[in-house]
Amino acid sequence: MRFTRSSPGQWLGSVKVLLGLPDIEFSFPPSVKSFPGMSVLYTASGNLGQIVVDGPTGVAGRNAGQPVLIWVCTGRIQFKNDVFLVRADEPFNLVTDGHSVLTIVQFPESDAARFSSDRSFLESDRQRQQVRSLLEDYNLRSRYFPDYESAVRETRHMLTQLTACLSEPTFQINLPRRRIIDPKIEQAVQFIANNPGWEFNLEDLTRIVHSSERTLYYQMKRYIGMTPYRYYQRCKLLRLRMALLACEGDSPSISWHALEHGLNHLGRLPALYASQFGEKPSETLAKRKALLVASERALSLKDGSGAYPRVGEGCAAGRRTS
Repeated sequence: MRFTRSSPGQWLGSVKVLLGLPDIEFSFPPSVKSFPGMSVLYTASGNLGQIVVDGPTGVAGRNAGQPVLIWVCTGRIQFKNDVFLVRADEPFNLVTDGHSVLTIVQFPESDAARFSSDRSFLESDRQRQQVRSLLEDYNLRSRYFPDYESAVRETRHMLTQLTACLSEPTFQINLPRRRIIDPKIEQAVQFIANNPGWEFNLEDLTRIVHSSERTLYYQMKRYIGMTPYRYYQRCKLLRLRMALLACEGDSPSISWHALEHGLNHLGRLPALYASQFGEKPSETLAKRKALLVASERALSLKDGSGAYPRVGEGCAAGRRTS
């Protein structure tokens, strides 16, 4: 997550900067006063972003120098398939119906040649279904990435398969067999995530979900890749990040927010936070401020020449990873 809910202007400027798309424009009803946030992860294999729009929203513009894949993972688009490719420098125009979540995949320059020919992509139902399956599986697994390095590694692997799927019509994606999470494990996960004031107590948790400590410990590790305590700690770090991304002006200090969310070991906080998000808490605040400045500049420029990061280069609000 790069920023949380913001005004339409800030939201549009941030999208222009984070995705490196200076020509993108949105039209939405006057009743929309704020937009949810946006997430983006930069890797050497491509960039993966998600934007959320509330209400019927028009999206128009011209793509930048690299191909972009758009998948409507929630909601739908009028008069278009839910997954489609926009080639480099190609215009695009779409309208969402109601609340929608769009996944945007930007491919690196090294892969651009694979999409520069005149051959058609995503015209067959089989190819579209493969892309959907790959992105749906990634979305489900991303809920439980245990740390930043795992997120980057899994994202790069997914993007490699996606590139092969688009480049080779006969390519067969290889997805791991999806495990059906035990209802007790799902209950434990939801309880930890939805009760920020709860202090970790494994015995207490086992009583809530009617399971033994040993079973709960090993089943959570098996199904979500984290022990109960590690998932509990991850949820607290996520809440801290959301609080920092919402900071404006003279907000309370990082230490205040950390203590407010039950992170009492302040000496260990930067390392714990960095392992989860790839940056320290102070960097999150600095990048958020830089993004606000860059988004204002993006809105004031008409042609965007030299003002925006190209695909894979990150920006003041993000960073490229190897």
